[in-house]
Amino acid sequence: MTRFELAYGKEMLAFELPASVKVQEIKAKASQPIPDIEQAIRQAVAHPLGTAPLAKVVKAGDQVVIVVSDVTRLWIRTDVLLPVLLDVLNEAGVPDKDISIVTATGDHRVQTLEEHTAICGTKVLARVPIYDHECKADDLVDLGKSSQGTPILVNRRVWEADKVILTGGIAYHLLAGFGGGRKSIAPGVCGYEMIQKNHALALKDAGPSGINPNIETGKMDGNPVAEDMLEIALRVGVDFILNVVVNEKKEFVYIAAGELEQAHLAGCRVTEEIFGIEIDEKAELAIVSSGGYPKDIQLYQAIKALDNSTYAVREGGVIILVSECSDGIGSRPFEEFFKHGEVENMNAQLHANFTMPGFVSLRTASICRKTPVILISSLPEDVVKRVKMIPAHSADEALQLAAQILGHQPDSVYLMPHGGNTFPIVN
Repeated sequence: MTRFELAYGKEMLAFELPASVKVQEIKAKASQPIPDIEQAIRQAVAHPLGTAPLAKVVKAGDQVVIVVSDVTRLWIRTDVLLPVLLDVLNEAGVPDKDISIVTATGDHRVQTLEEHTAICGTKVLARVPIYDHECKADDLVDLGKSSQGTPILVNRRVWEADKVILTGGIAYHLLAGFGGGRKSIAPGVCGYEMIQKNHALALKDAGPSGINPNIETGKMDGNPVAEDMLEIALRVGVDFILNVVVNEKKEFVYIAAGELEQAHLAGCRVTEEIFGIEIDEKAELAIVSSGGYPKDIQLYQAIKALDNSTYAVREGGVIILVSECSDGIGSRPFEEFFKHGEVENMNAQLHANFTMPGFVSLRTASICRKTPVILISSLPEDVVKRVKMIPAHSADEALQLAAQILGHQPDSVYLMPHGGNTFPIVN
């Protein structure tokens, strides 16, 4: 037998498969962390992609707004970027009193002082003011509609700034293809209706799964949600971006600086190089872990790993998802959306009232209909069945269930120890 382990909560879960089974691991390629981050940031903003150096983009007298991600994206380590960015702006003739920060909260709640401190750092907050975007504020600026009919209502402070600089992180995204770049504007600092209408484009020209076939992780061309986001960001106006790519240890491995599209695309290519893992063919079974604690404390967050694993499994295959879920489902709207029943009913409900948790529920249900998903977790069996998965209490039980569904021992298996980060790409 061949033995291997995957992270499960704060422990490791051991699996044993016959030596005759072809087992391969899908893991991120080695990446070199940036040794001197301040120097690298200064180098990037002095030699940006697609635009003049930042020191030439801004000038004395400009009112500058820096857009930052909210507390749900602390992995970006904005508190490391901001002190250097402020110093560069000061050196270019823009004093702290002419700079403000706006959090790209999208439709999330406003942040606490403690969260502002976690995002920006104490020293930055002592230098410049920070404002939370509120998607239902009554002073949003109306810029009409995008070519896809999305109403563009944008944060007034961002719109009225002389110069807008976006910070953020670039990673795979199951709705927008990739995060970062234009997402700091749309949905980051736009109105609630814009966010809902944009995300609902995922259902436009839907395929059998109820979702547009161009809505894929790693895909932006032809992706209606991604293209709409970019159009809106360009309409609002972005003067410079400073985005990062981080590895699984949260170390900076690339800094994307410059013009919105070019710099973002460069960061996407680096993300693909590290986390886009080429495979020769799909397997009968994928065993995927979110990476253990704290990444697997709730099922809602584990769906990203599940979604990525679908790209490694052939038609008629099975997925075993390893996620302890010590905090439960993690999203009540996600859990409740399953009460609408089958994929068709969920799809109809989502068309009537789009929500992101509802979309993730529909995506989950679509995956489970096409490929049985066995979940090893601490969730009660009835809860697991409610979200259309098959409960298992151990690795052995999960492997037995997989063999029963397949009708035989799997001939090929992919292991995905950090499933939320790695994206399988068939050669």
